[in-house]
Amino acid sequence: MKEAENNNTLDPACSVDEPPFSKIILKNLDLMGIWLFALLTLMTVIANLVFVEEVCYIYHKIPSSKRSIFIWINAAAPVIATTSCIGMWIPRSTMFTDFTAAVFFAIVIHKFLIMMIKECGGQKLFLRHFKNDHFKISTGPCCCCCLCLPYIRINRKTLFLLKLGTFQFAFLRPVLMFLSIVLWTNGNYNLSDLSLSGAAIWINCFIGVLTIIALWPIGIMFQQVRVLLNCKKIIPKFALYEFVLVLSQLQAAIINILAMQGVIACAPPLSPSARGAYINQQLLIMEMFLITLTSRVVYRKRYDDLDLSLDPDQETKVLYISKHHEKIQDFIVLLQFSFQ
Repeated sequence: MKEAENNNTLDPACSVDEPPFSKIILKNLDLMGIWLFALLTLMTVIANLVFVEEVCYIYHKIPSSKRSIFIWINAAAPVIATTSCIGMWIPRSTMFTDFTAAVFFAIVIHKFLIMMIKECGGQKLFLRHFKNDHFKISTGPCCCCCLCLPYIRINRKTLFLLKLGTFQFAFLRPVLMFLSIVLWTNGNYNLSDLSLSGAAIWINCFIGVLTIIALWPIGIMFQQVRVLLNCKKIIPKFALYEFVLVLSQLQAAIINILAMQGVIACAPPLSPSARGAYINQQLLIMEMFLITLTSRVVYRKRYDDLDLSLDPDQETKVLYISKHHEKIQDFIVLLQFSFQ
């Protein structure tokens, strides 16, 4: 037994961080592994088919001003499932598949903020409806404990700053991902190298700061519109967005840390870091499959646009007039009949 353990620790695959070729992975699969690969691939195919069907529904049922935004948001889970499936079959493509999923979801974060504004009728109606209100900025993930922060007035400037907060992430994340790939090809970027002289720790820390800055406007906007957009299932939509965020970003980071600390053991031909990425990809396929099916239910119902064109006082007057509209019509008919 001890000799077997020593052989495992001395296996060359355990001392190399580079993932193996796909033919080596497929050659070492047992019957259970073959069934698992087949099942996860089938889940990915079904998730993409469900997304295609959802795109057809959005194209026919959703107004043209919202189609692209809804398609982008609904595509997050299928895209992450697809990149994870490719990384599972071709382990050496993990760097590119992870970066592709990360860049795509960075754009989705910005699209989700725009969706909440669009669901309120657009920027003009949003500003008109909330012109006397203020944004609560003491929300997560930045300032959830800073209750002393003042409320800021809702106007074009503050709304522009919120959109800028998510747009900077959608713009800078692809730039940093491209820089990481360039450094990786030159041997200067390695996720397992957390020394101060390595590029990975500095780039990842900068990405972490940008992520927090981008998530803050989402939390601020959600706190403002969650009651108004309750009829449009904004809470389930926000929950799905949070699930995709946590599972695609935080889960991968936790598994990577466990692999570097030796908690995830080597399993030849997979090194600890390669096995950690392998486990994360398989989990993501199952999780994104379930989120895709749930998104189809949440985004399926067609909603009428909110009418925010009137002020609250005007809405009260309109409601009062509509209640007495039938009585006025009856009175007019009665007068006409009496004159006849």
